[in-house]
Order: sequence, then C-alpha cells, then structure tokens
Amino acid sequence: MDGHLNKITKIIISGALAVIIWIVGIIIGQEQTVTILSPEGGLGGIISRTRSAQVSLMLDYGTGRIKVYPEIKVEYGSSALNLLERIENIDNDFNLEYTLEKDQILSYLSLNGYPNFEVGKKWLIWIDNVLQTDDLNNVRLKSGDVIEIKYIKLLE
Repeated sequence: MDGHLNKITKIIISGALAVIIWIVGIIIGQEQTVTILSPEGGLGGIISRTRSAQVSLMLDYGTGRIKVYPEIKVEYGSSALNLLERIENIDNDFNLEYTLEKDQILSYLSLNGYPNFEVGKKWLIWIDNVLQTDDLNNVRLKSGDVIEIKYIKLLE
C-alpha cells in the first residue's frame, strides 16, 4: 500500500508542478508580448502606472531643410503641440511660438522663425501619411506614430 500511495503522490506532485510551470510560462509570455508591442508596457509600466507614447517626428521647412527626431517620448494622449513643446525642452536650437485663443483654437504658430501664413505658407501635419485637418493642439498621438510637419505653400 505504501508503494502505491507513494506512486500516486508522485503523480499528483508532478501534475501540480507541470500546471504551475505552465501558468508561469503564460504569465511570462504575456509580459514579453506587452513589452514587444509597447516598449513602455511591461511590468515596469504596470507598477509605475506611467503611460507614455514613443513617436518619431520629421520637420520639413520647405527649403530643403529637414530635421528628424526619431524617438521622442511623450505622455500617452498628448497632442502634436505637446510634442513640439517636448522638442523645445530637449533641443536648444528649436524655437516654438504659438498663441491659443480662449476656445483652444491655435491662432498663431511659428517653428524656428517660420510662422503660419507668412508669404502664403502654413504648417501642415501628417500622421502615418494621413493629412490631419485639426489644429496641432487637437491632434492626439499614440505610440509608434510617424509625424511629419511640413511648411507648405498654400494654393490661392
């Protein structure tokens, strides 16, 4: 009887260990999937509760001058205007000037001395190759977005 009980105990313990290893494997696999899909995800993001987005930005001044910021971190749900403010904080050569009206409409925008509507040109924004018609302060960003802001001459 002792030999039979010992054999059943070994089977139960082996089965329990197999289930525990399987569950731990699923948890680790999910953690790696979250980290792969969102570099800000994972256990660190869960613990700290910080949500951020990593985006890339290209500024095209329309004169052959192009500036690229490949990996910029902003808070999750930030606007394109918040992104430009972040760029101004990390790049000493970048100068952002803007005016927001009471109803949060962007009435003036100048990037490095290139103002909106100067000589018929305007700053326009594309996100993932799609032209955005909202003001920069109303365009919301998500992780992985590729943003292009171009100084374009408007047709009359």
